[in-house]
Amino acid sequence: MFARKQESLSKKDDKFFSKYWQVYAWAAIIGFINDKREEGASLPNQSSFQYQMITNGSDSIAHALLLMAIGKIDAEKSEDFLKSRKILTIISEYAEGGAKHILEIRQTPGYERKFDSPDDFLIEIVKR
Repeated sequence: MFARKQESLSKKDDKFFSKYWQVYAWAAIIGFINDKREEGASLPNQSSFQYQMITNGSDSIAHALLLMAIGKIDAEKSEDFLKSRKILTIISEYAEGGAKHILEIRQTPGYERKFDSPDDFLIEIVKR
Protein backbone atom coordinates (compact mmCIF):
# COMPACT_ATOMS: atom_id res chain seq x y z
CA MET A 1 0.00 0.00 0.00
CA PHE A 2 2.83 2.42 0.83
CA ALA A 3 5.50 1.39 -1.67
CA ARG A 4 5.99 1.57 -5.39
CA LYS A 5 6.53 -1.84 -6.93
CA GLN A 6 10.21 -2.53 -7.25
CA GLU A 7 9.98 -3.13 -10.98
CA SER A 8 8.51 0.31 -11.64
CA LEU A 9 11.00 2.54 -9.86
CA SER A 10 11.00 5.03 -12.72
CA LYS A 11 7.29 5.68 -12.28
CA LYS A 12 6.62 9.00 -10.60
CA ASP A 13 3.90 8.72 -7.99
CA ASP A 14 3.22 9.84 -4.45
CA LYS A 15 4.54 6.75 -2.65
CA PHE A 16 7.23 7.52 -0.10
CA PHE A 17 8.98 4.14 -0.24
CA SER A 18 10.42 2.78 -3.45
CA LYS A 19 10.91 -0.81 -2.25
CA TYR A 20 8.86 -3.23 -0.22
CA TRP A 21 11.62 -3.93 2.33
CA GLN A 22 11.55 -0.25 3.32
CA VAL A 23 7.88 -0.50 4.28
CA TYR A 24 8.58 -3.74 6.18
CA ALA A 25 11.39 -2.04 8.13
CA TRP A 26 9.24 1.05 8.80
CA ALA A 27 6.36 -1.12 10.06
CA ALA A 28 8.79 -3.02 12.32
CA ILE A 29 10.12 0.27 13.74
CA ILE A 30 6.54 1.48 14.36
CA GLY A 31 5.86 -1.83 16.10
CA PHE A 32 8.96 -1.55 18.29
CA ILE A 33 8.30 2.10 19.20
CA ASN A 34 4.64 1.49 20.08
CA ASP A 35 5.30 -1.95 21.62
CA LYS A 36 2.91 -3.60 19.15
CA ARG A 37 3.75 -7.24 18.63
CA GLU A 38 1.78 -10.07 17.05
CA GLU A 39 3.13 -13.12 18.87
CA GLY A 40 2.26 -16.54 17.55
CA ALA A 41 0.65 -15.20 14.40
CA SER A 42 1.14 -17.11 11.18
CA LEU A 43 3.73 -14.78 9.71
CA PRO A 44 4.86 -15.24 6.12
CA ASN A 45 8.07 -13.31 6.80
CA GLN A 46 9.54 -15.56 9.47
CA SER A 47 12.46 -16.29 7.19
CA SER A 48 15.72 -14.55 6.59
CA PHE A 49 14.49 -13.40 3.16
CA GLN A 50 13.16 -10.04 4.35
CA TYR A 51 16.16 -9.45 6.55
CA GLN A 52 18.57 -10.19 3.68
CA MET A 53 16.73 -7.64 1.55
CA ILE A 54 17.05 -5.06 4.33
CA THR A 55 20.75 -5.83 4.77
CA ASN A 56 21.32 -5.41 1.04
CA GLY A 57 19.42 -2.11 1.07
CA SER A 58 20.77 -0.59 4.28
CA ASP A 59 23.14 -2.11 6.80
CA SER A 60 22.35 0.60 9.36
CA ILE A 61 18.60 -0.14 9.28
CA ALA A 62 19.27 -3.88 9.46
CA HIS A 63 21.56 -3.42 12.47
CA ALA A 64 19.04 -1.14 14.18
CA LEU A 65 16.30 -3.77 13.77
CA LEU A 66 18.63 -6.40 15.23
CA LEU A 67 19.36 -4.24 18.25
CA MET A 68 15.67 -3.46 18.81
CA ALA A 69 14.82 -7.18 18.58
CA ILE A 70 17.60 -8.18 20.98
CA GLY A 71 16.35 -5.51 23.38
CA LYS A 72 12.93 -7.17 23.44
CA ILE A 73 14.20 -10.67 24.26
CA ASP A 74 13.62 -11.76 27.84
CA ALA A 75 16.61 -14.03 28.40
CA GLU A 76 18.70 -15.22 31.30
CA LYS A 77 21.71 -16.43 29.29
CA SER A 78 23.46 -14.95 26.26
CA GLU A 79 22.78 -18.11 24.24
CA ASP A 80 19.06 -17.39 24.57
CA PHE A 81 19.19 -14.16 22.62
CA LEU A 82 21.81 -15.10 20.05
CA LYS A 83 19.52 -17.45 18.13
CA SER A 84 19.08 -15.89 14.68
CA ARG A 85 15.71 -17.54 14.03
CA LYS A 86 14.31 -16.09 17.26
CA ILE A 87 15.60 -12.60 16.42
CA LEU A 88 14.16 -12.73 12.89
CA THR A 89 10.83 -13.95 14.25
CA ILE A 90 10.72 -11.06 16.73
CA ILE A 91 11.39 -8.56 13.93
CA SER A 92 8.56 -10.13 11.90
CA GLU A 93 6.20 -10.06 14.88
CA TYR A 94 6.86 -6.37 15.47
CA ALA A 95 6.54 -5.62 11.74
CA GLU A 96 3.13 -7.32 11.79
CA GLY A 97 2.16 -5.42 14.95
CA GLY A 98 3.37 -2.14 13.46
CA ALA A 99 1.39 -2.73 10.27
CA LYS A 100 -1.75 -3.39 12.29
CA HIS A 101 -1.09 -0.25 14.35
CA ILE A 102 -0.82 1.78 11.13
CA LEU A 103 -4.11 0.32 9.90
CA GLU A 104 -5.74 1.20 13.25
CA ILE A 105 -4.58 4.79 12.83
CA ARG A 106 -6.05 4.85 9.31
CA GLN A 107 -9.39 3.57 10.65
CA THR A 108 -9.62 6.48 13.10
CA PRO A 109 -12.14 9.11 11.94
CA GLY A 110 -10.26 11.98 10.36
CA TYR A 111 -7.13 9.90 9.70
CA GLU A 112 -8.41 7.65 6.89
CA ARG A 113 -5.94 9.22 4.43
CA LYS A 114 -2.99 9.23 6.88
CA PHE A 115 0.24 8.19 5.12
CA ASP A 116 -1.22 8.74 1.66
CA SER A 117 1.08 11.76 1.36
CA PRO A 118 4.89 11.57 1.61
CA ASP A 119 4.68 14.50 4.04
CA ASP A 120 2.83 12.23 6.51
CA PHE A 121 5.86 9.92 6.70
CA LEU A 122 8.21 12.82 7.33
CA ILE A 123 5.91 14.27 10.00
CA GLU A 124 5.75 10.86 11.70
CA ILE A 125 9.55 10.67 11.79
CA VAL A 126 9.89 14.25 13.11
CA LYS A 127 7.30 13.56 15.87
CA ARG A 128 9.44 10.67 17.10
